[in-house]
Formats: sequence, C-alpha cells, structure tokens
Amino acid sequence: MKVDGDTKWIVIDYQADSLFNVIAAGNFTETTVGNATWISLVAGSSLQYNCNKEGFNLKCENGNVYTHVRIGIVANNQVTCTTCDSYLGFGASFYGCGVNSAIACGNLAVCSRSSHYNTDTFIPSFGYILIQ
Repeated sequence: MKVDGDTKWIVIDYQADSLFNVIAAGNFTETTVGNATWISLVAGSSLQYNCNKEGFNLKCENGNVYTHVRIGIVANNQVTCTTCDSYLGFGASFYGCGVNSAIACGNLAVCSRSSHYNTDTFIPSFGYILIQ
C-alpha cells in the first residue's frame, strides 16, 4: 500500500489457481498474516482490539452496520465479528456510526476512540497486488 509516497509491502502466503477463483464466489477464506503485519502497511493506521478476522471476502453484518473487505482484516470493539467498526485492506466498504464509506484500499477505524490504537482514522491509500 502506498500513502504519501511511502510504500509498504506484506506477503500473504496462500495457494490457489488464481486470485479470481479465491474472491469471485464471495466466500470467506482465512489468512494468517496477523494484526501487526496488516497495521505495518499504513503509517498511523488503526484497528480495534477484538475480532481481528483476516483473509479474502470478509463480511461483518448486523442490522444497519456492515463492513465488507475483499482482501484484508476487520476488527471490532466487541469480541464478536458482527459489527466490525474498523478495517484495513482492499475493496472495502463500511456503513455505521453515521459513516458511509467505500474505498479501494486503505484503513478505517470509527465509532469508539477508546477501543482502538489511534483516534478515529480514515486513510485511503494506493494499493498494489502482485500475484506469483
């Protein structure tokens, strides 16, 4: 991800025939990169302390609150992953806490400033995905 000229990379070690085959059906597929690795992509990024579900096709939905992320990590101030108020990743959208956001790539953390690392955060970024 690239923010203000600063480009950071991570490796997601996942075997598949193609990225299309992993994301097209919309089914959740778990990865194990880790919270700290995702946060390292964007300086000043923030995630809430709980849930920390990562992978492909992430969805947290409960009534009027939803978070969808195509590739990345979602987190929540509650232990459950039903109302995730923060994410870092690619192809993301969020609705809740008076916020309606869709970004191609970046970080969002809202709703409760005491429940995540930094204050409420919205950091759009430029994303690179390289496939081997």
